[in-house]
Amino acid sequence: MNHPATTARGHVLRNRILAGVCVATVAALATMAACSNDTIAPDASHEVDGPSVPVGSGSAHTFITTSGSHATGIGIALTDGVFTNLPDSMAEYQLPLPSGTSLPPWDHATLNWNPQGHPPPNIYMVPHFDFHFYTIPVSAQMAIAGGPDTATVPAKYMPQDYESEVMSVPAMGVHWNDSLSAEWKGHPFDRTLIYGFSHGQLNFIEPMITVDYLKQHPNVTAHVKQPAAFQAAGEYPDSYSIRYDASEHITRVALDSLVAH
Repeated sequence: MNHPATTARGHVLRNRILAGVCVATVAALATMAACSNDTIAPDASHEVDGPSVPVGSGSAHTFITTSGSHATGIGIALTDGVFTNLPDSMAEYQLPLPSGTSLPPWDHATLNWNPQGHPPPNIYMVPHFDFHFYTIPVSAQMAIAGGPDTATVPAKYMPQDYESEVMSVPAMGVHWNDSLSAEWKGHPFDRTLIYGFSHGQLNFIEPMITVDYLKQHPNVTAHVKQPAAFQAAGEYPDSYSIRYDASEHITRVALDSLVAH
């Protein structure tokens, strides 16, 4: 939860391209076999990667996974080097989606580094990364102002148990926390999932994960609490995952089990 790329966040509140050169859109990924000498089963799983962005001594990039013609997930991948030589101050890294892909409502992602954590006190005040997946363009993200935002979010668009932090973080919006998440029940924060709104409109979904937890190389999947409806048509996650690939030395954090709404 910070803003502009690799710069300090104002106010303390929050290539590997998959081999295949004929990617046009996510829907077209099912035809990739036609661009290859390999035979690919109709239900084979594919990953298409966005451009690498330097982070610490490593890099980060977005990716989209598909099965057949259906997109199954969108995520951010980190190489092991990301965890060394990080800046001493908060920073944001803009991560574009893979070239030639389209996966509404998702527009871009950011990786936000919080070396001392951020408020609320005694909850998120530990080093962690925010994995923001935005539904709005970068220009709209950067135009979000800080300060109180008490705009009503209709109940049908809000997952059960989520509560507003009220204050809008510049270039982000208002963070809504799951009040039943473990860190709000006396357990140390290691991972959680945030919904973000600005003036009542959903503009991001965000897994937030500590560095210590990521360094344990977890392989976990957690359910994403669902609202009754979404404001914009698109593919929304039923779960999110954290996976470590020891052969590639890459950690992947993804919004998974995408369902059309």
